[in-house]
Amino acid sequence: MSNTVSILGAGWVTPHGRSLPEVWKKILHGELPRCETLTLAGKAWPCYRVDPSSLPETNAVPRLRRSGHISHLALGAAINAVEAANLTEEQKSQLAILFATSDGGVTYTHRFFAELGVRGPAAGSPLLFPETVYNAAASHIAAYFHSDREATAMVGDAAVALSAIATGREMLSSGLAEHVLIVAANECDAISAAGYSRWNFLCQSQDDPVGNIFSEGAAAIVLGPHQRKKPAILWCEEGRPYFSQHEASDSLQEILTRHKISPSLVFPSCRRTPMHNLEEEATNQLDGERIDLKKSLGEGLAFTAMAQIVAASHHAETSPQTALVTVLGFASGSAAAYVSSR
Repeated sequence: MSNTVSILGAGWVTPHGRSLPEVWKKILHGELPRCETLTLAGKAWPCYRVDPSSLPETNAVPRLRRSGHISHLALGAAINAVEAANLTEEQKSQLAILFATSDGGVTYTHRFFAELGVRGPAAGSPLLFPETVYNAAASHIAAYFHSDREATAMVGDAAVALSAIATGREMLSSGLAEHVLIVAANECDAISAAGYSRWNFLCQSQDDPVGNIFSEGAAAIVLGPHQRKKPAILWCEEGRPYFSQHEASDSLQEILTRHKISPSLVFPSCRRTPMHNLEEEATNQLDGERIDLKKSLGEGLAFTAMAQIVAASHHAETSPQTALVTVLGFASGSAAAYVSSR
């Protein structure tokens, strides 16, 4: 796509907190959040979690009294992004909403099926089931802003966050929406950690030299028509899918060679994973400084991919530099975006 769109507002909910300037400063300094432990079947994984007390607005929403943690995370980031965008009440009611996630409400899903397995089919709780569907968070966000427009969930690996941005740009360029709220969120659960550890991108302990610490959180942006003095997404797209990890470098390079832009900052996605060298191979001709976001925020899949965009947007508000965000998904393919203050 050639149409440039602006990031009118951004927000996030992270294990480090919610303030954009404060969390960005901690990322630059490489500070680490408090580490907790997830356990399942005698195995343990370190994780970074979000303190529920940091979400007072969502905890006060009656609709969310019985909702899963991921819906609170997503709505918290959405509230911050929409506030930063300074939308009118009418514009809020016409927001198109795209919710990107890699797991959805896995904690409630885990509990729901655990009850079925132990106590039988009749034990399935009607209080838990609605939060097991992927679109639960999108519906809560739409209800909060009284939006009657699109409210859709997109599910995939980390690259799904950039897929949602590409979809949002298409909605703007085609006139389907005037503003698009894009939220990516993931929550920590031991069953997810057990599954992802098989892909060798989660570490087994804080001292493990391979893999990242599993994390949770949410990040959100409001996209709108290009405005001067607002961070702009110059382009955002996915490369061709790859069918083995060895094809990942070529897939990402295919994207980068289509756009002759020299970034000052690069936000890579594969720190401390088997795919790190492949990502470096695709970007080694770029001179931009590397920002190690996952050292401070951990591996939150769709959440941390969108957090890369939020961090690039925040930096662009105070600097003329252009940032490149790259994401290599472990299952679907590659994605990349350029964010600039032009």
